[in-house]
Amino acid sequence: MDYAVALEHVFKHLENDNVDQAVMTCLRIARNLRDYLYAAIFLREMYPVRREFIRVLYDDTSHLKEETQKFLDKQSFEYWLDTHTLDFSLSLSENGEERNVLAMAIGEMDSELEQWERAIVDMTIPSGMGEYDTAAFTDQYTREKAHIRLRIKAIQTVKQRIKTRCLNYAIRTERQLQAQRKPQSFLEQCQNDVNNYFKTHSEGLHSMLQKAAQLVGSTDPEDLSLLLTQVRRAIKGAADYFYPPINDRVTCADGIERQLGDEQYLNRLNEYLATEFKKSSSRDLLRAELDHLGVFARRLNDVASKGVHANVTAHEAKQGLIGLYLFLYNVISPLQHKSS
Repeated sequence: MDYAVALEHVFKHLENDNVDQAVMTCLRIARNLRDYLYAAIFLREMYPVRREFIRVLYDDTSHLKEETQKFLDKQSFEYWLDTHTLDFSLSLSENGEERNVLAMAIGEMDSELEQWERAIVDMTIPSGMGEYDTAAFTDQYTREKAHIRLRIKAIQTVKQRIKTRCLNYAIRTERQLQAQRKPQSFLEQCQNDVNNYFKTHSEGLHSMLQKAAQLVGSTDPEDLSLLLTQVRRAIKGAADYFYPPINDRVTCADGIERQLGDEQYLNRLNEYLATEFKKSSSRDLLRAELDHLGVFARRLNDVASKGVHANVTAHEAKQGLIGLYLFLYNVISPLQHKSS
């Protein structure tokens, strides 16, 4: 979805007072952003009847936990009630209680406003009536017009509140997307630098990273498992590039003797960091990143042992690839600086 174009449509709809269209566009934006709360809020404006609202909301949130669905239902209702509660009474109930909540869908408001305005114009006293009849009609029409004007005021008040909510949501979303572009461009730059470096220095590792990137957008569980497997291979490929396996036991930089063979790729990466980077806060950060990858690698080993059909979430898969790219970027950055 092109959010910039969609937001521009919201602003134009609001300028033209097409609030119902602005609500529908805001709903589309919220759904695409997975902004479930505001998607529920805008849904309520279109479906004030709870039965219809719950049916549509479930289609959007069936994958969420039940407690989250209940929260969205309750919170969106509170927003709706704040918007539709008036400072004056529209009528009295049978129990004598004031009715000050306008329960109406946004799509019905303009047509009802037009209907009531025409009704006021049509309330003209017939000609040729007697004095008493004229007085009676005048009194009746005065009371009816007062009630209609109160209804019109209620609709216009609620419509204006919804309009303000759409405007605030569009402005806030625009700012959010603008703020997101900077870190997104940074992540893209990291990925580009890593890919370019290994395209030149290690075609094998570059190929692994490219295969992983091709799978990252999939929601297929099998593809997600393959992605994790590819990330695991890339971690090992990075270890093979920076610190090739050694058959004999090696006394490491910390004085401890370890096996740094083919399968001990995390040990080899640790030893590479210890020997190639001077003791500093940056090296400590790299070690911390590697520790995080180490925890993740063990998860990948579990997945690998179960095969590609192991249960893997999209979050886990993306987390692994992002973590690997950031680690490799931080490793190659000083190397590129040193070579230049």
